[in-house]
Formats: sequence, structure tokens, C-alpha cells
Amino acid sequence: MRRDEFIQIALDKKASDIHIAPNAYPMLRVNGMLKAIEGSEIMSREQVFEAVKEICDVEQLEKLEQAGELNFSFSIKEYGRFRVNIIKQRGTFSLSIRILKLIIPTKESLSLPDVVYDLAEQGKGLFVVSGAAGSGRSTTMASILQHLNETQRLNIITVESPIEYLFKHGESIVLQRDVGIDCESTAQGVKSIMRHDPDVVMISDISDDNVLELALQIAESGKLVIAGQSSINAVSAIESMIALSKPERVQNRKLKVAFNILGIISQQLVPGKSEDRVLAYEMLLPNAAIRSHIISGNFSEVRNSLAVGRKQGMVTMDQNLYECYLKGDITQDTLYKYCLDLEYVKRLERTAHKGELS
Repeated sequence: MRRDEFIQIALDKKASDIHIAPNAYPMLRVNGMLKAIEGSEIMSREQVFEAVKEICDVEQLEKLEQAGELNFSFSIKEYGRFRVNIIKQRGTFSLSIRILKLIIPTKESLSLPDVVYDLAEQGKGLFVVSGAAGSGRSTTMASILQHLNETQRLNIITVESPIEYLFKHGESIVLQRDVGIDCESTAQGVKSIMRHDPDVVMISDISDDNVLELALQIAESGKLVIAGQSSINAVSAIESMIALSKPERVQNRKLKVAFNILGIISQQLVPGKSEDRVLAYEMLLPNAAIRSHIISGNFSEVRNSLAVGRKQGMVTMDQNLYECYLKGDITQDTLYKYCLDLEYVKRLERTAHKGELS
């Protein structure tokens, strides 16, 4: 089975990912679950390598051999755009292909709170979109950028590894830099764009200390920075940003984070009652108390302030998951499986049940 055949089957099944590994059936991820492709056979090491060679050019194959991993995106006119990750394992390769949507989701089509777009319109500070792989981070960031692109006249520059959504100039100019192609590294790509007079900078990942420091410097200069991060919730996103710093610079990092964070949305996609997955999120909006707790390093109090900040537009992941359950979007099993504090969720249920009986 060739590349285009895998892709056609994946599109027909509405899969989000294709996984190809030696000594295993080729798999599709559909609604978050892995399923073997019907009628397929277990693939040998040689067959997997042939699939890798079909999808990579000579230069990419050389990089893969040297680094043991490779990330890139490609487009096929008939099918769309795809993100590829290849890793070396036990002397052979494993291939993962993410199917990307060509159309950038609008503000109206996503279940994000309006405050996300309102914050972006303020035009300065660091807005963090966190979540694990497959949580929809790239889609959220693309939607925010497209909203700005359609409504404001700005110079928007992205540094992505790799580029997922392709933007067309709207009211704004949108320039996209692909790490490994347009710049050597994310840090180098971010540093050099400051000479290009950006109003908005989007960074696909800030897991590196140098990149985070540059992002904070840009935010301090009065620009808007939208950045992705792999954290399970908003408070852990803050902790990760502090932890990246060198020990002698921790207090300075706390101050920079406290006074430059515009907001943090942490999200995950969970199985819905219908075939589609449901977006669940946590929203942190820094106030005086939260900034003070960040500076003092009292992160447990940051979480407490988040939990009681509903009037300001804040919501925890568990509160939002429970709301999805009450609306009938997800089952109780899904609520229990994806919540962060099961006892807290059960208390919410007991409280609601008592209210119904009274």
C-alpha cells in the first residue's frame, strides 16, 4: 500500500493520524482511538523503510539518518496538508502522519471563550496555549491569528516547527517561517524577526529556555506573542516556564512571567457522545493576586485563585469538563477519565444532586 492510498483511507475514515511501524498493522487514529486499517497486513521493516523513502527527499533522509528523527509538513493538491514525524527505533523507523485541515477554523466554529480573542485584540503580552500533543493547540493559535488577520492591520510573523496551517494575507501581512527550512532553529528564527518590525509573533513551541526568554523580551517591548507549550494545565505551564530558567535567574523569570503573561488557555480534546471530539479547556487570567503568587513561587495559591475566578472569566479544566457533562456533550466515564481531580468532580456531582433533591 502506497502513501496516497494510506492518506485516502484516512480521509475516508475521518482519521486524525496515520501510524506506521515495523511488525505492526498500519493504524489510524479515529476520534482519539487507534484502529488497524481494514484489510491491511503487518508491515515489515523493509516496507516501513520504503514508506519513509517515498515521503522524504534525499536531504531529509540524510537528516533522518544523522539525527534519528525528522519533522516536516507537505501538501498534496488532491488531499490537503500533512505533518510528518519520523523516529528511529531499534535500528529501523516509525512513521506518524497528522492530517491537517486546510481551512483555518473561525472564531465561531470553535468552542473557545470570547475572552481568548478579546485578549489577542489587546495587542501586547504573552498569551500561552498549552496542551499535550493532539490537543488542538495549533488549531487554537491559528484561529486567533486568523481573527487578527481578518480584523486588524498588523505585521504578523510566525516561527513554526513545522508549519501546519497556511495563511493568506488579509487586513494584515502574515509571514511564516518554517524551522529547518527558513531558519536553523526556533530561537534563531524568533531572534531574527525582531528586525522585521512585527506587531504579533506566533511561536509554535516554547519548551526551550532561550526561546522563552526571547518571547518574554518581545512581550515586554509591547508586542503580542502567542506561544504553544506542552503542559497539562495552566498552573503547570507557569511552573514549566519558571523551571526552564537557570537557578541564578529564577527570581527574574518569575517577575517577567508575572508581569507579561496576558493569559493561559490549557486544553484537551476528549471523546464526545457523537463521533466528534469535544474541546475542554482551562482559562487563567492573571490578576493582582495571581501575579503576587507567581512572584512568591506559591503555585498552589495560583490554582486556588484560578478556581475561584469564575466572575473574571477564569475556569479550571475540571469545571469546564463538568459543564460539558451537564450539557450532554460527554459521558460520565469521559468526565472521570479526563478530569484532573476526580474527588473534586464527584463533589460537584454530589452538590448538584443535593440541589435537585431540595
